[in-house]
Amino acid sequence: MRATGGAAGEASIPVAYSRLIARELGLHERDLPRLVAHTALDPRCLLDQDAWLSRSDQVQILQNALDISGRPELGLLVGRQMRPSVHGPIGYLATASPDLRTALESVQEFLPLRVRFIEMTLRETDGWLICELQLNLAAREHIRRGVLEAIVQLLQYVAEFVIGRPLVEGRIEFEYAAPPYRRHYSAYLNSAVRFKQPRTAYWIPLTLAETPNAIGDHEAYALARDQCQRMAKEVLAEKLPTSHRARQILLSQPPGHVSEADVARALYISPRTLARRLRAEGNSFRRLRDEVRSELAAGHLRGSELSVDAIAGLLGYHDAANFRRAFKRWYGITPQAYRAGRAPTAHRQLHTEGTSQLPVSR
Repeated sequence: MRATGGAAGEASIPVAYSRLIARELGLHERDLPRLVAHTALDPRCLLDQDAWLSRSDQVQILQNALDISGRPELGLLVGRQMRPSVHGPIGYLATASPDLRTALESVQEFLPLRVRFIEMTLRETDGWLICELQLNLAAREHIRRGVLEAIVQLLQYVAEFVIGRPLVEGRIEFEYAAPPYRRHYSAYLNSAVRFKQPRTAYWIPLTLAETPNAIGDHEAYALARDQCQRMAKEVLAEKLPTSHRARQILLSQPPGHVSEADVARALYISPRTLARRLRAEGNSFRRLRDEVRSELAAGHLRGSELSVDAIAGLLGYHDAANFRRAFKRWYGITPQAYRAGRAPTAHRQLHTEGTSQLPVSR
């Protein structure tokens, strides 16, 4: 994931959706600055298919798009392009699913990985399979309305793709009041629409839930699901604290040879952002590097017959004397004494030069 969003939030929305908006507006490359106005984004990021945007930047782009188009029903216009292919492997998984229920369960499970402000819940009641949508997005009502209009059309496309015909016997509920352009809804949505409901939801007759997908492919479904599960693991890793992720990078490289810039690059952030995030977690790059070196040093002394000089070299110390001084700062004794079994039993303190003394968790 290449994070492109500015400081106003985590980059968690693929640029594909903004590219789709630009296409709907008929914009050319020279017009892109208008679409990213009032953000810190470089307009060229919209040309990078692998870029991701922050929520605040995406909201501003939506507002800019409404201003450019002058059409309050832009959410409906964009929604008609919400083909599953726009959503990468998640869309492919849905259209390869063996039946309608499985297709909708695939959307429920994996769509939040790609658009993290959307949550979908499936439930059954009185002969209906209900797809409830929750929008976790700080935005004005007309922006939220446009997003919900687009997502509902995605669900409609998935359902109609599987059953092979327009879904006219369903029901669509929106949580907001009927907009001035409500007459346009029938041109985009094939089921009856209700406004000012408790939640936004797509009601599908339960009798259609087991409808087999005529072009479903078991092998393609398995491959797409495997890809989505790998993506889920990547997203989970990104939710871990920055300290944990930076530590894993330090452990994966030769100790002492990874710079702060190297770690920042591996996390797709700037060194300044890395320092800020670590500081917010009560940590620093220097302290993390010292922690990793100290633990590796202790492990080598306990579990190998390497000389102290050799261990110093493995940890990136060009001068063994510097390593001995660092080890005594970490553990309060020399490496030789530690190897001899005279390590202190109390929790050690990691005294990093230039930082406050902080206990190291074990």
